[in-house]
Amino acid sequence: MTNFDIDTDIGSGFGLDDGLDVSIVAWGIAGLPLLVTFVQTVLSLLDLTAETLGIRGVLDPIYSIDVVFQAAEVFKDQPSLVAALFVLITIAWIVQGAAMIALDHRDLAFGAAGLASILYLVLFFGVYSPLFGSGIGAGQLVGFFAVPVLATALVVSAAWIHDWSEEVLAETSGRLGDLEARIGDARDRFESRFADRLGPLDALEPVAPTGVGEAEAAADRFHGRCDELLEEIDRAQRIEDPDRRREEVSTVESRVDSLDPAATVNRIADDLRQRVVSGVRTEFGDITVRSRYGGAYTLANLPSRYREVSLPPDGAAVRTADLNTVLQDRIESGAALSDVGEAIGAADDHMARIDSFLADHEERADATIERVRARLETVDEQLDRLPESVRSSARDVLVENREESITGRTAIERTLTDAADALHDCAFDECERLLEQADAESERLVAAAEFFRALDGRVQHGGSSVDVPAAVDSAAVEAVAEAMGEAHDRSVSVTDGRVRIGDDETDAESAFGRGSTRDTTRDTGADREENRHADGPGSTVDDGTAGGVGSDTDADASSTKRPEEVLDAALYFLRELEEHARSTDGDRVQYQIDDLPTTIAEPDMLENVERFLRNQSDLITEVELQDPDPPAFFEVVVADEHQATDAIRTARDRYTERYG
Repeated sequence: MTNFDIDTDIGSGFGLDDGLDVSIVAWGIAGLPLLVTFVQTVLSLLDLTAETLGIRGVLDPIYSIDVVFQAAEVFKDQPSLVAALFVLITIAWIVQGAAMIALDHRDLAFGAAGLASILYLVLFFGVYSPLFGSGIGAGQLVGFFAVPVLATALVVSAAWIHDWSEEVLAETSGRLGDLEARIGDARDRFESRFADRLGPLDALEPVAPTGVGEAEAAADRFHGRCDELLEEIDRAQRIEDPDRRREEVSTVESRVDSLDPAATVNRIADDLRQRVVSGVRTEFGDITVRSRYGGAYTLANLPSRYREVSLPPDGAAVRTADLNTVLQDRIESGAALSDVGEAIGAADDHMARIDSFLADHEERADATIERVRARLETVDEQLDRLPESVRSSARDVLVENREESITGRTAIERTLTDAADALHDCAFDECERLLEQADAESERLVAAAEFFRALDGRVQHGGSSVDVPAAVDSAAVEAVAEAMGEAHDRSVSVTDGRVRIGDDETDAESAFGRGSTRDTTRDTGADREENRHADGPGSTVDDGTAGGVGSDTDADASSTKRPEEVLDAALYFLRELEEHARSTDGDRVQYQIDDLPTTIAEPDMLENVERFLRNQSDLITEVELQDPDPPAFFEVVVADEHQATDAIRTARDRYTERYG
C-alpha cells in the first residue's frame, strides 16, 4: 500500500485531510495526562498545594479518579524525572510539528515522532509502573495505559500519512505516466475497432457522404480528446505544488476513465449504418438512367452482362433491379460495414459501366440526330426564302409529306422520335437503322429545299433550264414548279428529269444533272491556271459585286462557266463545306474534293466558289484550292470574329441571293 493509499484510507476514516490533523488529535490525547503531570510538577517544585492556590475544588473531580490519584502519588516520589521527560517529549513534538509544517522534512519528522513516542512510553510504563500493584481496578489501568499507546500510534501515523512533497511528486509522476500509457492504449483500441467495424469509408461515401463525414469527424473528436488529455498530463507534470498536482492528477484520471473506445466506435458505426441504409435507398431504390432527351432507358433490355452484377464478398449474382433490396438486407442483417462498402463499391462500378455503355450509344445517336436536325433547320430557312405564293406548295412537299416520292420534315421528325424511343428501349440496332434512314432522307430533303430555292431564283430572273438533281425526284419538283411559274408569270415544266423554263431548250447540263459535258482531255491544272490569267483580271468571274467583271460579255471571253451556270453544284458544295465545318473546332476548314460526287466536282464550279469566297473578306480571310482536279483539298480560313459554320452558311446565302 502506497503513502497515498494510507492517506486516503486513514484520512477518510477519521474525516481528516492529512497527517497534521492526525497529529493534533494525538497531541490532544497525550497532552491531557501531561497537563495534569505539568500541574503536579509546578506545584511540587514551588512547594505549593491546591489548597494554597484555591483550586482544590477544580482538581478534586480529577483526583477522585483512583488511577489519577495513585499516579499523582507516584509522581511525588520522583518529580524531577517526570518533569525532565515531560520537557523532552514536548520538545520532540515541537520538532515534529516544525518538520511537518514548516520544513517538509520527512526524516526529521519521523525521528522526532519516534523520540516522543519512546519517551512517552518510558514515562508511563517506567515511572508509573508501580500502579500495576496498587490495587486499582483493571478497567482504570487499561484506560490509563491505553493513552500512551494510542497517542504514540497517532503521532507516528501522522508523520507517515503526511503529504511529503517529494513523495507526492514522485507518486503523482508515476500516476501521470500510467495515464499517458492508458491514453495510448485507448487510442490504439479505438483505431483497431474502428477499422474492424467501419472499414474503409471511401466505398460508403457515394451513398452516404454526410454519414462518412460525420464518422470521420467523430473519430477526429476522439483523437482530439486524447491529445487534450496528453496536454493536460504535460501541464500537470510541471506543477510543483503537491496539493495542486494531486488535484490535477485526480481530474485527469476521471477524464481518462471516461474514455470508452469500444462504446464510441459502436455509436459511430450505428449512426453510419443508418445513414448508409438511407443512402442505399436513395441511390439504388429507383435505378433509372435518363437520356439527354428526357426519356428513361429500359435497363431490363440491356445485354446480360449489364443486367446482373456479382457482389462481394460472396460473389453472389444480383439483378441490377434488385440491388436496393439486397444491399438493405445485408445492412439490416448486421453485415460488417466494410463488406457492405465493398458491395456498394461493386454496385456503383456496375452502374458506372451501364452509364458509360448507354452514353456511348447516346453519343453516336446524338451525332446523327443533331446532323438531321441541322438539315431540317436548313429546310425551314430555304422555305422562308421562297415567295409566299410558292411556300405553301413547297411546304406540302418538304414538310407535310404529301408527295410520296420524297420524305417530308414531319415524317423525318417522327422517325427521329421513333429512333429515340428505340434508344430508350435499348433496341440499339433498330435505333441505328432508323437514324440511318432519317440521315439519308434529310440529306435528300435539304437537297430538294436548296434546289427549290435556287430554281425559284432562276425562274424569277429569267434563267435557263436546268436538270433536276439526282438526289431529288422529278415528281417532287413537278408539285412545286407550277406554283413557281404562276408566281413569276413564266412557263415552268418538268420533262424527262429537266426543268424547262419558258421556251429555253438548251441542253447545257447542270452540275446536278444526270450527265456531264466535262471534257476529260482538257488541259492540266497548271495549263488552266495559265489560261485563267492570260488575259489578266478582266477574264475572271468574281462574285458579281459592283465594279467586278461578271457580265455575260466577260463570261463569253472566259474559259470558265458563269456562277449562275454552276449554281446548283456550288450550293451543294457549299452545303457540304458547312456540314464539314460543324466538326471543326478551329477557324480552318479543309475539305477533300475527292469526297464530292463526280458530277459535282467540276473545276468550273470549284474555281467559281474559290473566287466568290475570296471576295467575302469579312467572313473568309484565306481560300486555297490546291488543284481543281480531284483528288485535291479546298481549304478556307474563317475570320476571327466568326464561327466556321456560321461564316460558310452566310457565304452560301449570299451566293444564292446573288446568282439564285
